[in-house]
Amino acid sequence: CGFGLSSHLPLSTQVWVSGGENIVMPFYMRAKNLKRGGWALALGLLMAALAAAPALAVSVTPKVELDRDVVLLGDKRPVYVLVEFKVPEEKLRPGVKRPPVNLALVLDRSGSMKAQGKMEYAKRAAKVVVGILTPRDRLAVVEYDDRINVLWPSSPVEAPKMIMRLIDGLTPRGSTNLAGGMMKGVAEVRKNLDLEGINRVLLMSDGLANQGITRPSLIRQLARKARRQGVSISTAGLGLKYNEDLMQAIAEGGGANYYYIENPTSMARIFRQELATLYATVGKSAKLVFTWNPAVGKVSVFGYPHEIKDGRAVIPLENFYAGEKRSIVLRLEVNADTPGVLGLGQLELSYHDTRDNKPSHQVIELKVQVSRDEKIILASINKKVKARGILAEADKRHTEVVRLFEKGKRKEARLAARELAKRIETQNKGLGNLALKKKVEALRLEREVMRAAAASPQRSARYLKRSKQLLYNARRGKRGKSMLREG
Repeated sequence: CGFGLSSHLPLSTQVWVSGGENIVMPFYMRAKNLKRGGWALALGLLMAALAAAPALAVSVTPKVELDRDVVLLGDKRPVYVLVEFKVPEEKLRPGVKRPPVNLALVLDRSGSMKAQGKMEYAKRAAKVVVGILTPRDRLAVVEYDDRINVLWPSSPVEAPKMIMRLIDGLTPRGSTNLAGGMMKGVAEVRKNLDLEGINRVLLMSDGLANQGITRPSLIRQLARKARRQGVSISTAGLGLKYNEDLMQAIAEGGGANYYYIENPTSMARIFRQELATLYATVGKSAKLVFTWNPAVGKVSVFGYPHEIKDGRAVIPLENFYAGEKRSIVLRLEVNADTPGVLGLGQLELSYHDTRDNKPSHQVIELKVQVSRDEKIILASINKKVKARGILAEADKRHTEVVRLFEKGKRKEARLAARELAKRIETQNKGLGNLALKKKVEALRLEREVMRAAAASPQRSARYLKRSKQLLYNARRGKRGKSMLREG
């Protein structure tokens, strides 16, 4: 069934929920355009539609908003689209088990792991993981330096103490064949690929890839290939010597998580966090696709690796886990040259629901109204989404600022940070958005941090890794991931 209750101004999105018997229900309305009795009619029709549909518990439902519902005729300003994912916290239903985990721990045992007792902390963290896994789960342990060795082949975790004793025997040794260790872990997971479970490699390194395949572009390709084969890869970089760009790229290509572990004492916490997200996974093999209409000239996607081809933007997503919040921002260049309703295209979210072991597919239509009336246009502005669009652009520019510092152009970096803060302040006039205010303050603080970081190579390395990790999370809508520390 379908209905529209707007007299002349549609909402910017038209949501299609499909599942079971593929019953499709478009629904859009603007409250201020409903006359008396309209809400009762709307509610009655909505409840009738829901009653006709089979019960379906959707684990992940995206909320999609545009920065304005109405665009000015002939206007060339971009339209920003905010897609927010909020996965509810929930306990497993009676009779429903969590998906089993098929995991490979890939541990760096190169000579640099001797410093600061890193090897001991890595072993302790690995044993925490072994202790949490159950016989329903499978585990492989791969240790690597310039040689690759399967310490424990993939098998059910039925002898945890034996695995822990083997891990205890690891000592620092040679150089770093990171790609070789990673792919051996992938091979172990693929031996027992579980289509109903979670298949993951957790790769840890404290150094640079200097043996075997060392070209970052080739290693990224290996991670993407593993993901296509059903194996995701999380990475954990330890200390200040590893290549954070490579570790981020592997996690992005592998469709999982990236962690910067500044202090080896926090390794056990990070490994425990990674396992917690695996156990709480509600959706895997997730993908967001935007197919646009001829009215859209160009599409930009912020924060996520993506492929644009033949009028489609394909955005692979990490697995969804319970309690998670995540978002994506898109920028659309729209040709608004005809008054009336203008279809922009449709967003499609697909993933495999691990609770019901069924595919889930949702479609969201994007529309705007094209008008000559500037009052209507101003009234339709969504300040929150407009601010998020500004923030996405600012994060992109902020990344460029950090790159300037990395290249040794430190004065230029501080000046660029100041100019970016001024631009955000100007754009925030009339919005009064708290997140933009925080971004301005963060950039002011960062100029001071950059000044202090220039004092030594170690401080510079720490600054770069912290900043890149924060920006990595922020681009995915995961903000508030850091705290100020003394000094």
